Amino acid sequence: MIRNGPQFKQARDALGWTPLDMARALRLAGGDKQGEKRVLEMEAGKRDISGPVTVAVESFLHGFLPVGFKPEGPAPDDAAQR
Repeated sequence: MIRNGPQFKQARDALGWTPLDMARALRLAGGDKQGEKRVLEMEAGKRDISGPVTVAVESFLHGFLPVGFKPEGPAPDDAAQR
């Protein structure tokens, strides 16, 4: 379970996503810049990580992605997805 900022960042890194990718996958409100800022604040421990965000990120780690979502960066290798 993701309980803190470093674990949240570790999950994002394992997915091979930028903070903006994570914000878009989580469909954070406020547009791209605000969403990216919120992700970075969660990673830094300046913003709480909600239960729904935890559930969504853990689902992403298991291979489930929001309908229509495609990260902008390169696709992670198979080892990073496990």
